Amino acid sequence: MKTNIKLAWRNLWRNRRRTIIAISSIVFSVLLASWMRSMQEGSYNSMIENSVKFYSGYLQVQDSAYWNERTLDNTFKATSELKEKIAKIKDVTLVANRVESFALAANHLKSKPVMVMGIEPEAEDQITNISSKIKTGKFLKNGDKGAIIGRRLADFLHLEVGDTLVMISQGYHGISANGLFRVRGIMSHPNAEFDKQLVYLDIETARDFYSAYGLSTSLVIMTSDHYQVKHLKKDIAKILPPNNTVLTWVDMQPEIMQLIESDRGSGLIMLGVLYMVIAFGMFSVVLMMVKERSREFGVVHAVGMQKIKLSIVVFFETIFIGLIGCTIGLVISYAFCLYFFYNPIPLSGEMATAMTQYGMEPYMFFSMKSSLFYSQMILVFTISVFISIFPIYNISRLKITEAMRN
Repeated sequence: MKTNIKLAWRNLWRNRRRTIIAISSIVFSVLLASWMRSMQEGSYNSMIENSVKFYSGYLQVQDSAYWNERTLDNTFKATSELKEKIAKIKDVTLVANRVESFALAANHLKSKPVMVMGIEPEAEDQITNISSKIKTGKFLKNGDKGAIIGRRLADFLHLEVGDTLVMISQGYHGISANGLFRVRGIMSHPNAEFDKQLVYLDIETARDFYSAYGLSTSLVIMTSDHYQVKHLKKDIAKILPPNNTVLTWVDMQPEIMQLIESDRGSGLIMLGVLYMVIAFGMFSVVLMMVKERSREFGVVHAVGMQKIKLSIVVFFETIFIGLIGCTIGLVISYAFCLYFFYNPIPLSGEMATAMTQYGMEPYMFFSMKSSLFYSQMILVFTISVFISIFPIYNISRLKITEAMRN
């Protein structure tokens, strides 16, 4: 076996140009497949990240009844001990309280239903980056008694920074809620619906407004990677009281996951077509090698080398070409995608405008998930091994006289 491996290795470099052509076809195949998958998964990662930072977060802890009936009566007491336990779980980067409800906002003769969100200003800013959306005025501080409102809501109610916003609602357990809030800042939210109806208050101000002292509608939990949410859900569920539940972004926004899965399915079909093209390209290179060497095979067999041994040598040659091509392709594709991971491709025109309107950055992002790269390497190598059956079959049907005449 050792002799066969040596013969195969030396045979590769007897005709360097032929070997380099074969290796190059595999390198290009791995690079093209990795590029396509990295770009596809990078766009999904960007979509998920923008969606969860838009509002929901990666996970939320809530009262078991809140998701189906979002009223203040289904709030829960998020103790500091519970927050500390969740924050200590591996891969958790942030835990923040929220109080969410509705109210009727008014100024002079105009009124409008609004969504009121009581937040921890510093923590919430790390989640949704609200401070960057403030166009006039300033962002809230801890303990602030003022409010942040959307630009469209401000225009409808004819409010500016420093004006007073009047809100009336129903508080915890049906208690009447009413209050006056100074407008601290006006933001331009990328989501038109949020811009028309969203009001931010400091969480203690919101609790006081709704008489929901010490209560929260949810604990928002952030992590650095959306691939971590499954294990985080299990770990968090273990430490929750019986009347609480934990939801992932998939539970809260299933339509996004459905959109990704449908697009991923079409992407896999395109990838399948790409692999067919790759397979035929590699097969044509191997076919060229076999036809080129038919006389060589005939001479070697004529001087006494058995067909089985010749087949083993050629098989090892194909394996070496596959291994070298896939390894080089893996290194080049990783470096290539790594560059675009740190330097995403900017988009322009209508596509950029549409993405900006939905609060997404107008760039084509790439993913560096390791499985995207080694899976392409394994698939292409498997194709090369499968194609190696052809020269073995060709050698098994070799006829010395015909081969030596060619």
